[in-house]
Amino acid sequence: MPSRRRLTRMDILRREIEAIQIYRWEESERLGRDIGRNAAAQQWIRKNAKTFREYWEKRLKEQGEDS
Repeated sequence: MPSRRRLTRMDILRREIEAIQIYRWEESERLGRDIGRNAAAQQWIRKNAKTFREYWEKRLKEQGEDS
């Protein structure tokens, strides 16, 4: 059985950046204009960051990575 690569904090950061980029695209499409990188990041963080980070912190702990 092939082993999966361990999840790292850098992997989580990349996923978070991707999620913000997707949020920017979706909101820009919805509004019919580019909301910009900073506004997208601020809105995404306010709406989603806590849940996102809790989920990925749990995943790290499940694999034995506490730091």
